[in-house]
Amino acid sequence: MAAIMMFVFKKGSRNAFSNERESEEFSENYEAVFGIRLPHTDTVDKIMRNMNEKCLEKLKIRLVRILIKKKVFNKNRISGKYFLIAIDGSYVMTVSEGHCEHCLKRTSAKSGKTTYFHSVVEAKLVTGNGFSISSATEWVENPEGKYDKQDCELKAFVRLAEKLGKDFPRLPICIGGDGLYPNQTVFRICRENGWEFILSFRDGNLPSVWEEVTELKELSEENRRQIRICKGENKTVRAYSWVDDIDYKGFMLNRSECVEESDVRTTGFVFVSSLRADYFRVPEITETGRMRWKIENEGFDIQKNHGYGLGHKYSRVSVTAAKNYYQCMQIAHMINQLSELGSLFTSLLKGKMTVKHLWKFMLGEIRHIILNLEILNELLKRRIQFRYD
Repeated sequence: MAAIMMFVFKKGSRNAFSNERESEEFSENYEAVFGIRLPHTDTVDKIMRNMNEKCLEKLKIRLVRILIKKKVFNKNRISGKYFLIAIDGSYVMTVSEGHCEHCLKRTSAKSGKTTYFHSVVEAKLVTGNGFSISSATEWVENPEGKYDKQDCELKAFVRLAEKLGKDFPRLPICIGGDGLYPNQTVFRICRENGWEFILSFRDGNLPSVWEEVTELKELSEENRRQIRICKGENKTVRAYSWVDDIDYKGFMLNRSECVEESDVRTTGFVFVSSLRADYFRVPEITETGRMRWKIENEGFDIQKNHGYGLGHKYSRVSVTAAKNYYQCMQIAHMINQLSELGSLFTSLLKGKMTVKHLWKFMLGEIRHIILNLEILNELLKRRIQFRYD
């Protein structure tokens, strides 16, 4: 509980959370609100080092299942059916040589210096209204003993997909990924699990598909659509094109493209998908493909640069503790998103008020004022409904 709350309060380090504990008001309020004493972070670290890393991951999955069961994300499903699960890898922390047998390493071609680090591949449930919730985690790590090649993101994805299939066997899933993922292995895994996919398609991916698309685009002028969007004086034109039923080694692929032109710049997006596009569906497919960025923006970037301390070494010597802290971070981020994206919270974000500033207000109350228990108990008795636009 204390490890999770360290991330809920966005303290960024064990030491910073220990400093809060030294405040008598903070400790009293913590116990009054949560009904449990706040332990020292050294005690927390001892537990993190000895706890099986699968325990907290199982807890995280149970929480995600509850949210799905309560239909929190239902309004944001693709075509009213599929949940978008974005896949991406992220650096977690740099470590010293000899940290553990599983460390990845990278040697600079210029300096010859070798860096040792740990990273993960994440599957996050992302939605258009801002959620980016960890649904499965797989560590990219080398096996013990001798090995020919280091572990990599694609190898880790195979293991991640197995977890995702076991934990959510009946969930209608659409996989979103960057330009690393359009390949036979990913297509096969999606087909075997009954998943759809929308993947970024960049020049150099699947050359035979690019050639076929170029030929078919020249022959067909029907598969095109244009949408004009006006917001005040700003005008944006989105030109869509698509080619369906491209046979790639037994996999039927559909390719869609969007060229967005505004008064400021012109950008293009290309995706390969298992979902067929048409005049009405192509905007949704391309917008869903673009939502993959939420795993980086609302996911990794928030955790790295907005108080959670992704990249900080919460445990310098124990890889087990580091993994457990990482799972606590994902759970805490889930809890905070449920608060910060709810209508009760967003209604306070008026003018120049920010999430960061509101969080400072909350911490200030807990740190400097003994909360009135009578008022607190009355508040805790109330039923509160969270609404998400």
